[in-house]
Amino acid sequence: MKPVRVHEHVGVHRRLVLLACRSLDRAGEPDGAAGCVSVRSGGAVVLSTGDTDAEESAGGVDTVLVDPDQGLPLLGELARPPAAAWAHLALHRWIPGGEAVVHTRDPAVLAGAEALGAAPAADARVLVVSPGRSASGRPGAPGPSDLTGLTDLDGPTGLTRLTGLTGLTEATTAVLLVGTGVFTWGREPDEALARLERIRELGRALPPVPAVGRTGPRRHTR
Repeated sequence: MKPVRVHEHVGVHRRLVLLACRSLDRAGEPDGAAGCVSVRSGGAVVLSTGDTDAEESAGGVDTVLVDPDQGLPLLGELARPPAAAWAHLALHRWIPGGEAVVHTRDPAVLAGAEALGAAPAADARVLVVSPGRSASGRPGAPGPSDLTGLTDLDGPTGLTRLTGLTGLTEATTAVLLVGTGVFTWGREPDEALARLERIRELGRALPPVPAVGRTGPRRHTR
């Protein structure tokens, strides 16, 4: 593993991540739906650990420094990267100006992202990406021609899969990874959090997106 240069202000970056996590937790639904936050720190990335929607309290959230190319904790780090680390690192690598990345599963933000994915607003465009499916129909196994298929981070291979997001442009405000959550980014955590809040606000004003593949009898009202 090649040496990774860590920024001299890594302590500040850790605090920024934790503060952003608290903002996510406060803005979330009562049952909790915050995801995680990451910030570049030199050649490394600081990630929050322990989703605040799990059995842990927000006070149990910690940070971990990882190698962005391998997705592994740096020497001396005790915490493990969160489950969504692969997506954070991919976005840090491929999005210009993505110094901070925020991820949430807040139902209100998810609903807004789904609506904006179907009907973009002038100042908010959401790219919706579903995991690939194999010929047998099993999720999470992208076929050879499915460039948008995403799997867990497995080193550089997992990172390069994000280059298949051909719809990702400078106008894209957020990415909705189906089954994982909504991701926004910015030059600092506050900018990424503001994008999430904008999606929430716009989503309230847009009609809901009908569920795909819904089966069963329709509910009639009198």
